[in-house]
Amino acid sequence: MKKILLTMVALLSMTAVMAQDGDKKERKAPKEFNAEEMTNRMADDLQLTAEQKAKVLDLNKDFVKDQKEQMKERKEQMKERKEKRKEFGEKRKAYNEKLKSILTPEQYKKFQEKHRHGHHGRPGHHGGPRGPRGPRPADIPED
Repeated sequence: MKKILLTMVALLSMTAVMAQDGDKKERKAPKEFNAEEMTNRMADDLQLTAEQKAKVLDLNKDFVKDQKEQMKERKEQMKERKEKRKEFGEKRKAYNEKLKSILTPEQYKKFQEKHRHGHHGRPGHHGGPRGPRGPRPADIPED
């Protein structure tokens, strides 16, 4: 069973790589998973018996169904994240407007300059990977 699953994953990976080698200028919509096509390819490549082919087809149908459900969930999550980012942006804008009404123009300008770099005025510090500066020197402990 493990061999079949590994073979199926390998076939899907090879298909994706081969699809990328095509005309790179022209983007095509990704081809949907099709359990029957997957099974037929596997049957040809692996010389499956009729009994094995039937079992693999059932397995592939379940796999394709799960993949479609996961894709749907990911799309919904992306939509929710986009909405939350928009909501956060609106709240941030309202905060800045209120702050602007409290501070003097000079104070507000200083506030903007200090927070423009993302993390309390420290340029380049965004909490992500080390980036082009390279790895942390050995004599400095990790965060």
